[in-house]
Amino acid sequence: MPRSAAPASPAGLEAITKAGALLNALARHGELTVPALARAVGEPGSSVYRMVRTLVGLGWIDPGPRRGRYRLGLGLLTTASLLEGQLDVRDAARPVLSELRRATGLTSYLCVRDGLRAVCIDRFEGQAVGSLQMRLGSSLPLYAGGAPVALLSRLPGQLRAQVLAGGPVLPGDPAAPPPGVLGAACGHAVEHGFAVSDGDVTPGVAALGAPVLNHRREVVAAISVCGLRPHVLADSRARHVRLLLGAAAEISAALGAGEPGDGAGGPARPAPVLAPGTRVPS
Repeated sequence: MPRSAAPASPAGLEAITKAGALLNALARHGELTVPALARAVGEPGSSVYRMVRTLVGLGWIDPGPRRGRYRLGLGLLTTASLLEGQLDVRDAARPVLSELRRATGLTSYLCVRDGLRAVCIDRFEGQAVGSLQMRLGSSLPLYAGGAPVALLSRLPGQLRAQVLAGGPVLPGDPAAPPPGVLGAACGHAVEHGFAVSDGDVTPGVAALGAPVLNHRREVVAAISVCGLRPHVLADSRARHVRLLLGAAAEISAALGAGEPGDGAGGPARPAPVLAPGTRVPS
């Protein structure tokens, strides 16, 4: 189990509160000088100047075009846009995932990429098996699981090569398959539009995963269905694949990628690269 984060000190909480007030002031007014910021947040000018220097260093505040003025930074805006995009994906996917769970009886997932891992940001529990893997906010390496391999198959070549070569492994991660096996799995996902996971995360449990596209035809997420191997990969496999691809296409269409009939498994550009460690909402 991961260790709990140490509680923030009163001084740390006070600094966060002050920084938040400063950012809120810039959000309201657009551009402000340090004296104007000091008046807006009710703090001494020297204290505000130190905060501004720190926030500029973090990329959360940028100097404005007019000398001595500051505005919200591109780093903060980029983080906000990523969060907004992921929330849009979750909102679009929720009713579709719920219906996919109802139609298949399998657990349905929505995952996004965080560096070389896939993070679960939504999940609807199936009828047959309660998997302990991929709870909300948990993650798997991109080499394991239906949705992770669907994401991996659409990565730019350099990032995919990092995973194929063996990226960092966390305690509890499943063992990485041989590069040839993983490469073949990625090739299947690209050719057929869906990935297959057969016991590589949990013995006896299988999953199917498919990518989700945005209006720029970039892969922004992946969905999957998971359950006991006979329920996923036996006679009902073709039906589950059809329902999965239809669900991925429907979510992609809601994000502007085209009508459901276009299919989410077609040609797509890789998603924008998120640096390892970038956090996503759970």
